[in-house]
Amino acid sequence: SDYVAKFIKELGVRHVFVITGGAVAHLIDSVSKVSNLFYICNQHEQASAMAADAYSRVTDNIGVTLATSGPGATNLITGICCSYFDSIPTLHITGQVASFRISGDLGVRQLGFQETDIVNIVKPITKYSVLLKNPKMIRYELEKAVYLAKSSRPGPVLIDIPDDLQRYDLDCNNLKSFTPPDSTPIIDTK
Repeated sequence: SDYVAKFIKELGVRHVFVITGGAVAHLIDSVSKVSNLFYICNQHEQASAMAADAYSRVTDNIGVTLATSGPGATNLITGICCSYFDSIPTLHITGQVASFRISGDLGVRQLGFQETDIVNIVKPITKYSVLLKNPKMIRYELEKAVYLAKSSRPGPVLIDIPDDLQRYDLDCNNLKSFTPPDSTPIIDTK
């Protein structure tokens, strides 16, 4: 979570829009510890997503939200739609239940109330959405998401980070980075 907060700061973002929840508590705590990076608690995740959209429009930079798992993540959808339809770059980071609690291919819908598959729910309204499965891929996924959010026709992206991976102790010097494709024009129909 400390790496994520520092990454957001390095984007030139000064304000992150949040709603506190158990599956995102580590990320919010990390944001609070980075100098000149502030979190703003809204009354609802929809307001956070709309605030991130407005932040992007006003600052000409990416807007960022942090929301917890389950209904917290699904409450972002209206604001994500706003960014998608208006081509506004926003980064939505959601907490998820611990990776060992994700049902995966067990043949059940889910193991608990908070385990909502936000990644697949938002695929039609994001340029990119991914569940982080390997903590060592966090740099790659963040860089890829931000690149896609800002490139071609801009729009929203979402990274879902399981609670246990937010607390993983990383060697930040050996993280895989994302290399953007060459500058050949890409037709983006989204």
